[in-house]
Amino acid sequence: MELEKLFRKTRVVGVVGNSGSGKSSLVLSELIKLRKNHKIAVYILGAEQILEPYLKENHIEVLNSKEDLLDLKIHNAVIYCDEFSDIFSPTTKDKQLTKLTRFFNRIDHLNNFVIISSAHENFWNKFMCGLVKAYFVKTIEFNSLVNGTTLKRKVMGIGGNYSDYRLEMPKDTYYIISDDSVVEKGVFEYDSNLDSKRSNNNPFLEKDEKNSLKKSDKNSGKKDEGEKR
Repeated sequence: MELEKLFRKTRVVGVVGNSGSGKSSLVLSELIKLRKNHKIAVYILGAEQILEPYLKENHIEVLNSKEDLLDLKIHNAVIYCDEFSDIFSPTTKDKQLTKLTRFFNRIDHLNNFVIISSAHENFWNKFMCGLVKAYFVKTIEFNSLVNGTTLKRKVMGIGGNYSDYRLEMPKDTYYIISDDSVVEKGVFEYDSNLDSKRSNNNPFLEKDEKNSLKKSDKNSGKKDEGEKR
């Protein structure tokens, strides 16, 4: 119940990672547990259509329009907005930035808790990092983050990473980064029902390469079995 722990300290949680790194699978698995334990209303904007039946089975409401989010009529709920950067850009200097600030200012007033994710390069800039203080972090390129942010400094400081240009990890692994605590590593139980890209295969990978990747992910999961879930 890592999401529950974060919500005790903050009302907004960011999810950072490349496309296909397992961001949605992680968040949705946490939301299903949260919904079962607290019976709080949970909404999601940006869910892939293939996931909708399973989400509804678990009493998660799917929003079909961004206006449902922007109207600010949802209250006393948890809201997950996948690819938040498709709605707001934190780099513009027009009315959009004013709307973005208003949205965040209203979260506490409406007694909501919000999770936002984005894989867009430079979305997590100084402005966004000033608003969001806690993150789930998945595989991410270093140059997608912005210099001078605590987020980038802590991501690049994570040990055991053997790439010069990105933080790499299996789909069932994540890190928690916040301004007021040490970086934590965790694993979660992967649920294929929550992975909209589960059927995507790379036709350019040879069979032995595919088997090697699967074996690597499996071994990594066993290695981290003792980590916090």
